[in-house]
Amino acid sequence: MSSPEKKKNIQAIYPLSPMQQGMLFHSIYNEGSGEYFEQFHCRIHGDLDRTAFERALNSVVHRHSALRTAFVWKKVGKMLQVVHKEVSLPLSVQDWSGLSEAEQAQKLEQLLQDDRARGMNVAKAPLMRFYLMKLSKNTHRFYWAFHHLLTDGWSIPIILKEVFTLYESY
Repeated sequence: MSSPEKKKNIQAIYPLSPMQQGMLFHSIYNEGSGEYFEQFHCRIHGDLDRTAFERALNSVVHRHSALRTAFVWKKVGKMLQVVHKEVSLPLSVQDWSGLSEAEQAQKLEQLLQDDRARGMNVAKAPLMRFYLMKLSKNTHRFYWAFHHLLTDGWSIPIILKEVFTLYESY
C-alpha cells in the first residue's frame, strides 16, 4: 500500500492512555519476550459454516475500532494509536482431521509455541491472528492470538459472544 493509500485508510489517531503507554514501552523494550502476547483457543462442536464464521469475525473487527488499531512512535515523537478504516483479517484454516487426538494436541502445542515466538508487530494492524482447525467432521478448534494493547480479559467474552451471535444470524 502506497503512502497516500495508507493515509486514506486512517480513520482516527489518538494519544495513548498511561496504561497503554506502559504496555507499548515494555513491548518495544522487551521485543520478542512474548510479553502482552495473548492466546485464546476453544473447541467448537457442531456443523461449522466456515464462510459464515469468517464473515462474523470480519464483522466484529469492522464494528470495533480497537480491533483495527496499530501503535506508532517512530518518526512522530510520541506514542500514538492509529485506527484504520479497514484491515485484512488473517484467518488460517487447516485440516487436522486425519491426525490422531494425540497428534492434534501436539500440533496445537507447536502452533502455540511457534505463534508466540513469531510475536506481534504492534505498528501493523491488525494486532491479532485467527486460526481455525478442523479436528473432525463436527469439531473444530478456534485459536485467536492478539496483543493485550487491543483488548483485556473482560472484553474477550463480549467479543466472542458477538462473533457467535453474528455467526448464528448468518
